[in-house]
This record gives sequence, C-alpha cells and structure tokens, in this order.
Amino acid sequence: MIVADSLQTAVVANADTAEAGRNSSVVVDALANDTAAAGVTLKITQINGQDVLAGDSVTLVSGTVVTLNADGTLTFDTSGNLGTETITYQIGDGTGTTDIGFVTVEVVCFAGGTMIETPRGPVVIEDLKAGDLVLTRDHGAQPLRWIGQTSVNAGTLAALPRLRPIRIKAGALGQGVPARDLVVSPQHRILVRSKIAQRLFGAAEVLVAAKQLVLLDGIDIADDLDAVEYFHLLFDRHEVVISNGAETESLYTGPEALKSVGKAAQEEIFTLFPELGDRDYVAPAARTLVSGRMGRKLAMRHTQHDKMLVQ
Repeated sequence: MIVADSLQTAVVANADTAEAGRNSSVVVDALANDTAAAGVTLKITQINGQDVLAGDSVTLVSGTVVTLNADGTLTFDTSGNLGTETITYQIGDGTGTTDIGFVTVEVVCFAGGTMIETPRGPVVIEDLKAGDLVLTRDHGAQPLRWIGQTSVNAGTLAALPRLRPIRIKAGALGQGVPARDLVVSPQHRILVRSKIAQRLFGAAEVLVAAKQLVLLDGIDIADDLDAVEYFHLLFDRHEVVISNGAETESLYTGPEALKSVGKAAQEEIFTLFPELGDRDYVAPAARTLVSGRMGRKLAMRHTQHDKMLVQ
C-alpha cells in the first residue's frame, strides 16, 4: 500500500495508493491528486532531499530504487525488498512555492520472500538449492537436502480458507523477533521460548503451529494475499532455522507433514530418506511439538500474563 500525505501549504500533496510485490516495480502518480492554483503545473524537484530531474533515481538503504519519470510519475523498483519504505518528495509550482509530500510503500510479503540465515548471510528462500549450507540453531551450518515449493492460487485460497497464510508482524514474538514481517503456512511451527512454556510442558523451548498463535497481537491470518507460494526446507534431521530473524522449524517428516508436499515430492523425499517408508519409523523432532489445543492454551496464557512468546 502506498499512501502519500504532506505538510499543508498553498501547494498540497494529497493521498495516493498502490501496491508493490517483491522483485517488482510500481508506478505512482504522486502528482495526480496534488493541488495548486489554477493553471499551475506542478513538478517533483526532490526525492528524500536530493535534487532530481526526469530520469534521475534515488536508491534507498534497503535497495529499493525510486525513479522520477519524464511524465512526473515515480517508479518504485522493490528489488527484493520486503517491508515498508517511506520517502519524501518535494513539489514546486515554478514560482518558488514548494511542499513536502510523504510516500509510504508497503511491499506485499509472500511466504516465498522469507530470508533464511546462511553462513554467507541472509538468503531469500527462492534462491536456495539442495546442497546449500543453512545455519541451524542446534547443529550449525547444515547442507540443505531438498527444497520444495507449493503454489496456492486465489481460487484455492477462496475455496479452502484454512490454507491462508499466517502473518507474524515484526516484533510480535519478542523484542525484534521477527526482524521483519514473517509469512508462513498455518501449520508451520514457530519456536516459543518462555517460562510459561517451561511450566506447561517441562521445556522452555517448544514448537507451536502458527495458526494456534493468532490470539496474540501482531499475529493474524493474511486475508489480503491473493496467492501464496509455500517453500519446504528438508535437512538430514528436523532443524530449527532462522527465518526473517525468527526461529522456525524445517520440514518435519512426520506422516501428516508429508501430506502437504504432494505425491511427487513425497517420492523424492522417500528416495532420499527410505526409512520414512517404514510404518514404525518415528521422525525425531527438534523440540517438543505442541498439539493444537495446548498451543492455543499456551497462547492464551501469554496473552493473560502479557508476556512475549520469545523471552
């Protein structure tokens, strides 16, 4: 979402709205609703305090590039950025009267845009491939054995709302956790670390499905997303990885979890890990896996005591 507003002068920049996706561009006609005296032509003369002419660009700290086009519009190239951007732009009427407008760009964040910590720094999940090293909480850098992708379109989300992703806003789990909004599938487990977890489960750290945490502020069903891509990371064992600064699980190879990846993907995984085909085999979990009822109880206790999930 892009919203523009301004300081009030004789030249006024009014609100504009638009949306941008990851690795995409969006054109904003910031002047369309701006006002001045009759017959006056407005021009954008600065972006973030930098003088600009048509064709000039300003690169933001995040990597997003804002370009002033010849027709007076602004192009935002998100370049993989995930999160919210705010810029200022100065408009003038050619007589010396100017105004400062504000444009805020909200980049739509899909599950496919998650940043995963690796020895070489954060890497967007789409760029990972089998064999890449990923940092894990318990075993350091581990090679990724398999990565899968599931696309869910708008029609499917409308027909099966239980598949709608969960958005965990920045800071909703704890101080600075996650570092930026995190979007996961409803069943994707999030690591909770608290004294309440210790009292309930005898372990300070447990894994809870994201959908069981929606009682908490900042954790909601992402109803605004028309489609989503879910990615699955598989290692030699169930691991805790760092996703957008939050600790979350890798793919757990229990029978219910494997249903989420489809038949063809299951066959690939069984080829890599033939022991999974044994009916008596139980995959060890990285932490205690909390049931749905107990996960909701855990969330409620944190709400009642006003405690963060990650302490």
